[in-house]
Amino acid sequence: MGNLRLDAVVRREDNALARIESRFGVPIKLIARPDVSVEAEGIAELLEFVSLQDTLLSLWEEERKGRITPFWGEGPGRLAAVVLTPDFHKGSGIPVGTVADARGFVVPRAVGNDVCCGMRLVVTDVTQDELLPHMAALKKRLRAIFFQGQRNIPMSPRQREALLRDGLWGLAETAADNQGTGIWRYYDPTRELRDLERVHFNGALPTDDTFAFASFIRASGKSDGRDIQIGSVGGGNYFVELQRVDEIVDGHAAHAFGLARGAVTIMAHSGSVGLGHVVGSHFMARAHELYPKGLPHPAHGFYVMPTWGPLAAEAGAYLSAMRNAANFAFGNRLFLVLMAARAMSEVLGRTVETRLVYDAPHNLIWEPEGKTGRFLHRKGATPAPGPDPFTSPFQYTGLPVIIPGSMGDASWVLAGLGNEALLASACHGAGRSLTRGQASHVSDAVYRESTGKLDVVTPIDPDAPSLRGRRDILEKYHRRMKEEAPYAYKAITPVVRSVEEASVARRVVRLAPIATVKG
Repeated sequence: MGNLRLDAVVRREDNALARIESRFGVPIKLIARPDVSVEAEGIAELLEFVSLQDTLLSLWEEERKGRITPFWGEGPGRLAAVVLTPDFHKGSGIPVGTVADARGFVVPRAVGNDVCCGMRLVVTDVTQDELLPHMAALKKRLRAIFFQGQRNIPMSPRQREALLRDGLWGLAETAADNQGTGIWRYYDPTRELRDLERVHFNGALPTDDTFAFASFIRASGKSDGRDIQIGSVGGGNYFVELQRVDEIVDGHAAHAFGLARGAVTIMAHSGSVGLGHVVGSHFMARAHELYPKGLPHPAHGFYVMPTWGPLAAEAGAYLSAMRNAANFAFGNRLFLVLMAARAMSEVLGRTVETRLVYDAPHNLIWEPEGKTGRFLHRKGATPAPGPDPFTSPFQYTGLPVIIPGSMGDASWVLAGLGNEALLASACHGAGRSLTRGQASHVSDAVYRESTGKLDVVTPIDPDAPSLRGRRDILEKYHRRMKEEAPYAYKAITPVVRSVEEASVARRVVRLAPIATVKG
């Protein structure tokens, strides 16, 4: 797209909404107040994705004229609408913060490898006053459990298969295989079954098979085998954070969500780690292979899988494998929270009780109920459904929408309003303002000022005596920290205000950070 000028394509409609002009006939809405930065590179990348519309029609025309073997069969797919959330920024092929309403096809690249990354938030029976005197010991235990081989998550092959096929339901049904061992001491089957109504999709997506995961399921073959995937935070912007309820804006909704001022919460942001990469890379390559022979490949690099016609089974195989990875991601976030609760229990000398607020996925494809042929792709965006009389915990409030800030900044819990004109979607975070490369080159003085007062637990302790003189390790550590420092992200307040003023969700509770675990 060359050097795109924002004022040439962005047309503001009101204080919270703008539309993006394009020649492709696809309505594009941007949720962002004027005080939320929007990068031209991200808009240019988005327009490359939307140019997919021309490819869809071109393929239909070639098929209709008999120049290619049947691809669509019944009729062409179309890109019906796109919504951009206020954390919108350039990604890898498709911008983070993109919601695409696709009809008759799926795009594996629009989900990518981070299948079903998402947020899980629980509230504990701990207060900050009780926790703060134990912070040094807590950070030590968090580092040991998350990064020094003390996860202790035994799982049988039967449990792994149940998780991939049936998500959190499968995990609950097979919990007896390792009951009372390792992390399972902190797993309460009664509580977890009760909490499923507070998990999107009830924590389970239907699958046809277990894709290419036979070796993962089998692992060592032992009934209490361990693996390197489950309980992994992952890298990048993934984290587990201890927070406190700092401000209540909507008391009624806060009560329904179980959040009281001063309570300590645990928020986990992670996904399907290695399993998602297997699914994403395989099906992106497969979609490329399905592109009709003899036609020039599109410059935008997006390849679709029709969900009707002769190739529908290919799309079905992708969706099933995607759901395997998604089911794993739900389980992974559950274990990450249990690991944090275990660390708190050990340093406080008592069992820390937890209650789930909500668990919502981000990078995934939704099939709205009763909307045959519609596939809602959310890349770095979270669902924001409104009140639902059939969703008992949230029938009067709307579903919780969890929007984390950067390290050191506040996070917010909102209540969804079900704004279908904006595809009932909110942002999944503050959004980057600097690329990782740009952030890593910020001056050391700015970096120290930005991170000096943060409590961050990483795989290494930079203050450990054993690392004195290890300049190579410390330089790598500080480079990674610079990439995720607060200055690399947008301020959370204008982002959340944009979501609220666009009638996507309303603010309920603000959470303040206590300590952050980063991979």
